[in-house]
Amino acid sequence: ISNLNMQSKFHNISIKRESFEDLQRVRANLPFKNLSLSQTVDWLIDVGLKQIRSELQNDNTIHKR
Repeated sequence: ISNLNMQSKFHNISIKRESFEDLQRVRANLPFKNLSLSQTVDWLIDVGLKQIRSELQNDNTIHKR
């Protein structure tokens, strides 16, 4: 019964064809090769979160002056 309460580690999503093609281009241009699509998405999320945190930190620094 406890297994029914566990969330799946993976989720299926739908994206526009253009977005999928963009994702494939990003994947092809990464400095490391042979990443799966899910690894590419994980990497993009990580990079995006770091960028958002950096911009929020910079924004807070600007407003504290």
